[in-house]
Amino acid sequence: MFRALDKKMKAILLSFILVYVILSSVLVFRTIENRSSEMQRQLSLQYTGQQHKNAQLFMKWMEEMANLVTSNSAVQDSLSSNEYDNTIPPILDGMISSNLYILDMVIYGNGGNVYASSNVSANLSLSELDEVSEYAEFLDSDLTSEWTVQAPGSLVYKNTDPRRKLLYIAKIADKKKQTAGLLLMTVDLKKMNSFYHADDPDLYGRHPTFILTHDHSIVNASGLQQEPSSPVWETLRQSSPGEEMEIRQTEDGIALLYRLYHSEDRMAILISGDAIKSELRLLRNTLIAVGVFILILFFVLIQWLSRSILDPLKELYKKMRKPHEI
Repeated sequence: MFRALDKKMKAILLSFILVYVILSSVLVFRTIENRSSEMQRQLSLQYTGQQHKNAQLFMKWMEEMANLVTSNSAVQDSLSSNEYDNTIPPILDGMISSNLYILDMVIYGNGGNVYASSNVSANLSLSELDEVSEYAEFLDSDLTSEWTVQAPGSLVYKNTDPRRKLLYIAKIADKKKQTAGLLLMTVDLKKMNSFYHADDPDLYGRHPTFILTHDHSIVNASGLQQEPSSPVWETLRQSSPGEEMEIRQTEDGIALLYRLYHSEDRMAILISGDAIKSELRLLRNTLIAVGVFILILFFVLIQWLSRSILDPLKELYKKMRKPHEI
């Protein structure tokens, strides 16, 4: 009788403690997991959002530098003229030398003249330019300017470098607000890309940033086209190109997509969740160890409690049975 009561009491108490330890551990783990993921999401959006604004300011600054050229009266007068103006190339070279991030500049005039900085050669003619789809679409559109990460084969000059270029294209208006020409300015792609890199490499889990181009290619910070191994990039390729910003939660972490300023190209950033997963694994193992310790501790206490209650009852029962046995 007492043995059955002992087993039932131990089973009930241990079952209650076991359920309590499991439920409390799962609740603590899930709460910390959700809060950690949400905190990472908020910090990632806050940091990359600010860096995206800085990149936009950089591109606006480059546009202002280009406007210094396009608003120059000598440049505007030379665009509609049939005679080549030798004073224009020095203006372009002066602009490049005054800014480290402008790599080259080319100007096309409706009169047929082509002006370029001294570091480029073998430029396409105006008629050849119309045969390149990117430029033809831009000229036919209502856009006055745009940024694009251009493929080497679509540049307006001879180029053996396999890297893509960050190109600013702008229509040049004359005094009558009519399109008189076209400006093409190549800007340092690495500099623009550097705005999206964190000072602390652990923020991105040492994952590099990439650019998803308008022609569905993936380009690294150096401008080289490549195919990243992570399956998350194929998911990003299928995202909506018209969105200014997209965020996706993946198994590898948080994927962020920012549309570049006045461009169809997008910056892709993968915020790795490895660091948080590592901390959560440590927390899970700690909770398991604490849970096992609590179960052992309570098992010892239940054993002691059982003996402290049942042993006196057994002695009392034995004493009560002695008169009847006599």
